[in-house]
Amino acid sequence: MRPFFRPLLLTALPLVAAACLAGPSTALGGGPIGRAPNLRETELLRVPDSTRGEGFIISSNRRDLLEESRVELNAAARAYQRLLGTRPEDADIRLVSDQENVKATIRIGTHPVSTFSIALRPDNARARLPVASRVAMLVVIASSRVWLEGAIRELLPSDASNTPWMARTQVPAWLRTGILQNVAVNPLHELWMVQLGRERETLPSVADLFADNRCDASCLAPFTTLGSDRSVNDGDPAIGIESAPPLPSSGRFEPGRGRVPELEGAARYAASTYSLVQFIAKREGPDFMRALVATALAGRDVREALGAARTFTSDPADIDRQWRVWLATFAYPES
Repeated sequence: MRPFFRPLLLTALPLVAAACLAGPSTALGGGPIGRAPNLRETELLRVPDSTRGEGFIISSNRRDLLEESRVELNAAARAYQRLLGTRPEDADIRLVSDQENVKATIRIGTHPVSTFSIALRPDNARARLPVASRVAMLVVIASSRVWLEGAIRELLPSDASNTPWMARTQVPAWLRTGILQNVAVNPLHELWMVQLGRERETLPSVADLFADNRCDASCLAPFTTLGSDRSVNDGDPAIGIESAPPLPSSGRFEPGRGRVPELEGAARYAASTYSLVQFIAKREGPDFMRALVATALAGRDVREALGAARTFTSDPADIDRQWRVWLATFAYPES
């Protein structure tokens, strides 16, 4: 998971700013979730500012949206490369804000332009994340879906369909949701792993996650609609904030050795598929993951590809046992 830093004293703010600009690979970098607030960042610029990231250019007329989204998009692009072994297509992302909404426009390669609006004052009064973090989450998940559509064309060159990644019914639901979430990295995924580690004995089995009827259209809807012309809701399982403790003053979740809320319903399914795909990818690497996705896209049984694994068999019971042992290592992270 990506490291996070705590806000420093006011006298050290220049160092924090430098770390944020350097991105998540630096010793202090990891995203501006924990930064001390800068009230001037929310001002609307007369001339939009822009910056480059890893495979994208992003511009905005509001500095906090620009920086937060840049950091999180960099993390998503790197996650894509770790997962599939190739760089995602270059993206041009524009965030135009007024006092009420942010209009996001995402252009990637020859894909249709994705445009949606994000309300700066959501109906959900319990929203726990800063505006810039909520905007970044939507931009990242929307960009990740389009990046994965580029992966489809790369892995299945004969495919001429414009069907989006999350609507590819030949790909099992657990694989669609798990891969999307592993690309669309989320600051809350670290907490998810702690929750899953502590609940590992009561999680749905891998055989259950593999079942065709395990996740229907309503279950998949959050992953399909987030970033599609509606504001983010903290209860969406793709975000998962509703099953997280209140955000502390440090600006990050710190589970430690105390109690953490249990994952329930759709959030438990979302977290389980995220961790299962991460487990497989870390064990077998990007070439294996590319073969797994290509097998599914071609309409063949994914167990055919799972059978080529070096560290587990295609038997769901074997994967299940090793997955739960792996999850146990996340239950009590060092404080």
